[in-house]
Amino acid sequence: LAIEATKDLGLPLLISMEGALRDEAMKPHPHLAGDIAEKVLRAKSQGAPIEALGFNCAPPEAILTALQAVESSGVGEHLRQAGIKLAAYANCNDRKAVHDAGFDVLKFVAAGPILVREDLKGTGYVGWCHRFMAAGATYCGGCCGCTPVEIRQLAETLTEEEPHASLSEIAAKLLSASMHDSSVSTTASESELRGSIQTLFGTVI
Repeated sequence: LAIEATKDLGLPLLISMEGALRDEAMKPHPHLAGDIAEKVLRAKSQGAPIEALGFNCAPPEAILTALQAVESSGVGEHLRQAGIKLAAYANCNDRKAVHDAGFDVLKFVAAGPILVREDLKGTGYVGWCHRFMAAGATYCGGCCGCTPVEIRQLAETLTEEEPHASLSEIAAKLLSASMHDSSVSTTASESELRGSIQTLFGTVI
């Protein structure tokens, strides 16, 4: 309905939705992202000036699954041919308890304060951004819990040759940023940082 209501305005449309694609019971279905992309393609073919399809405000694991589902379904190539880019903006906060409980205001409050996930602090989220881009995302940023610090760190790890950069090269940059950036509050040792980054990228640095 939103697409129908705005497609005649003559303005580009950037469509973004909760990346876990939760149902009414708050159960995630990011594997259905290919079906969503098909509907976006159909709307574009019918005249909607859609320029991007985004997945946001969900854990990075769900965002990555959604992007991979678009590519594995074969729709990713059709999106590119239609001039529709993919976008990814994950939620860095730890809201698993709330999501597991379902949408209930009282349970939401009882879940306690909103905190950034420990593994996404510092350069932890930046590594996920590189995985999003490797999975097809052109636009990449952060949602809840992400700050200008993480966006700056992401920008510092990007190069003009980003599509060709190896995971080991990116991981090495992240480790260097973690060890030398005084704006990042962390008590992790260098070996712990290496272990976390190696786990994320599956590569030895």
